[in-house]
Amino acid sequence: MLNFISTPIGNLNDISLRAIDVIRNSDYLYSEDTRKVQKLLKFIKIKVKSQSFYEHNELKVNRTIIKRLKQNKTISIVSDAGTPVISDPGYKLIQECIKNNIKYTLIPGPSSVISALIMSGLPTNKFSFYGFVPRKKSDQENFFESVANDEKTIVFFESTKRIEKTISHLIEFTDDSRLISICKEMTKIHEEIFRGNLRDFQLFKESIKGELTVIISENELKTKELDSSKIKPKIKKYLKKYSLKDTVDLIFETEGVSKKEIYKLCLKEKNEKNY
Repeated sequence: MLNFISTPIGNLNDISLRAIDVIRNSDYLYSEDTRKVQKLLKFIKIKVKSQSFYEHNELKVNRTIIKRLKQNKTISIVSDAGTPVISDPGYKLIQECIKNNIKYTLIPGPSSVISALIMSGLPTNKFSFYGFVPRKKSDQENFFESVANDEKTIVFFESTKRIEKTISHLIEFTDDSRLISICKEMTKIHEEIFRGNLRDFQLFKESIKGELTVIISENELKTKELDSSKIKPKIKKYLKKYSLKDTVDLIFETEGVSKKEIYKLCLKEKNEKNY
């Protein structure tokens, strides 16, 4: 039997009785970060050694796990924090279990995605989860464009080191009046929820430390097709008076077309005419 076990996202008291029982009765325990899981095991007073299960050894470990499951061993995959498989290794293992007709189950519990969504105060009836912001620039452009055009509440993870840059990119791609909620240290003593809109972010960015879950309100503006012949005269006019950023913002407010496309047109015009 294979178990995927949800663990606390901060407060260790949130571990469920069922999770403790399943961990205690497991033959093998796997986790992405064995050091973090040892803290939990110490808290629940269970002495068992966990083995590494992360992105770079996932395929190799999957083969070992499937072999052990076929030997009727009880194996548990423990999340470092929150619900397993969500932005963590595991879905490929589930696919292997399905192929091999091996039974598996989830021990439900804390989830930083759902917790942050509820704490944000933003609409929860429909939302999109984007995982971690990509590191590669080419992937980032697709990421921010998708977020900008999404008509649902957005949830994603980001580190404190990159959050300021991420907010800057969001402002480039979308309406800076969109509401944002940044959650840190959830369920812990120093839990904080920052709320505002994208343009207000600099007011509280200095206070942010720790891992972050970011929630952004849905895009309520219906993006229209960009008519460059109509917009170019305005670009030329505004660039003579205003900065590139102000020109983009002004046209976006009046035309309601893709901010990314406006920026490209403005930048091209600026470089050609040396405004």
